[in-house]
Amino acid sequence: MDSTQISLALFLALLIASVECKQVLVDLSHSLNADNHRWPTNDKFELIVVANGTLDNGKWYASNNVRFSEHTGTHLDAPAHFASFDGVYSAATIPVERLVGPLSVINLKEKSDADRDYRVTADDIISYEKEFGKIPEGGIVIFDFGWSQYWNDFEGAFGSQSNDTTTFHFPGLGMDAAELLVDRGVYGVGIDTPSVDYGPSQDFPVHYYLHGRNIYHLENVGSMSALPKGGEGVTLVVGAMKIDGGTGGPVRLIAMFDEDKQTISSATISGYGLFMLITATLLTLA
Repeated sequence: MDSTQISLALFLALLIASVECKQVLVDLSHSLNADNHRWPTNDKFELIVVANGTLDNGKWYASNNVRFSEHTGTHLDAPAHFASFDGVYSAATIPVERLVGPLSVINLKEKSDADRDYRVTADDIISYEKEFGKIPEGGIVIFDFGWSQYWNDFEGAFGSQSNDTTTFHFPGLGMDAAELLVDRGVYGVGIDTPSVDYGPSQDFPVHYYLHGRNIYHLENVGSMSALPKGGEGVTLVVGAMKIDGGTGGPVRLIAMFDEDKQTISSATISGYGLFMLITATLLTLA
């Protein structure tokens, strides 16, 4: 092999290595503060300043105490919230492998625009699957009604000016949809409204049904507008608080996907992979 062939081989290897698949990260969580709307029985979020300034030694120091309900902001409902049986998951015992998984985003904004009390049907899920494929076992499904536009707007989110829960109006899941999701073997079910049960519900059948099968919920999910349509190719990481005996807690939801699925991932050609790529190219040209 002459110097020209070697130079060409190195150039090709470095060119391929320069093609990186950029990982896009999207935060699907709302920030916590005292303006957050909340379920009427939940405590208001409170940030209590302990220290915030320069100490006598001239060094900066800041620290706060916080007080809030488990079910505050973008949050997780652990199965122990509405179920009690041997092996039921609390906030601390949900296996970590259930907190990371392929995401399916089912947009039903048109349905909720027409009916504020809309309940997701099994047919809605089947229609989604016809376009994006069957919801994978171990996946996480989130229903997008465009409700993030109402964040910190109690009347907009709950459809009422009153704390009387019988006056609430917002979309949620119907039982046939919940049953189909169980059949699909999902680990988590999310929604961008205050509850997976629709506003007028007073007996919360979807909570009881899904929690009774150790499926957790994600509620008050933030805007999903920056995600690929249907959540295709997206992995969701649920940053859940690990509270012993907890029935839930605020979460940081991080959606991850490749900016361009057709490019070569840098992870596959970095380090040892790059060495092997160069070696193979050299051998081919020898």
